[in-house]
Parts: sequence; structure tokens; C-alpha cells
Amino acid sequence: MKHILLFLTLTTFSLLANPFQTILEKTEKNIKSHTQVNNKFYYAQKAAKEGNMNAQFDLAMMYGTGINVKKSERKAFNWLHKSAVNGHLQAKYLMGVSFNQGTGVKMQKKLAQYWFRKAAKAGHPKAIFQLATIERVLEKKKILSKYALNSF
Repeated sequence: MKHILLFLTLTTFSLLANPFQTILEKTEKNIKSHTQVNNKFYYAQKAAKEGNMNAQFDLAMMYGTGINVKKSERKAFNWLHKSAVNGHLQAKYLMGVSFNQGTGVKMQKKLAQYWFRKAAKAGHPKAIFQLATIERVLEKKKILSKYALNSF
């Protein structure tokens, strides 16, 4: 009788503390989160192709960071450009950053200045600072090139 009670007690505790149950729960959570990730990318892509600037920005961030998709600076830049053209404020600022740093595109200070100016006019505080900085750099280059032409 003692053996039967002991067996029943151990069986009950082992069923309550089943390690496979926790593994199953974690797997189910991973599947749900993976499905949510795939759904987010799918719906963002669908909305972005229809011209939604927020979805375009989201896709740019996904491609830029490599979250939910394979990282691609070029694809990130392309979606960022579409979002900026459609009026997304942060996208305008990040276009300036991209051209200023050469991220996903060839470095071009004049285009960086253009995009920082657009973002600054829309009220982006970091763009105002970046615009002042880049204009100061471009002005120095202009002065130095004039000096170089006159000194020879």
C-alpha cells in the first residue's frame, strides 16, 4: 500500500512539473512571435507598396537593422527615400544622415544638406543642428577652394 501511495504521489508531482510542458509553451510562444513578425513584414510591405509612408518607413527600419528580414542598406535607403518623398519627417532627417554618412548610398554632402533642410523646415530639431553643421563644412570648403585658386 505504501508503494502505491508513493507511486501516485510521485506521478502527480512529475505531471505537475513536466519539463516538456515548459518546452512546449516556449515553442508555442516562439511560433506565435515568428508568425507576428512575418505578419508585420507582410502587412508593412503590402501597405508600403500602396504608398503608406509609415509602412515605408517601417520597412526601411526593418531592412536597415536586419530585424525580420535580411539586412540590406540599399533596400533600406530605397524605402526610406519613398517614405521621405511622401512626407515622413523622420525619414527626411534620416535621408540627410544617409547622404552625410554614405549609408546605403554614395556620400554626397549637397544632398545631405537638401534633406536636412527639408526636415529642418518641417521642425525636426536634430535636422536643424545637422543643417547648420553641414553648411559650415560646405562654406569652409568653398572658402578653401577659392583660396587655392587665387594662390596659384
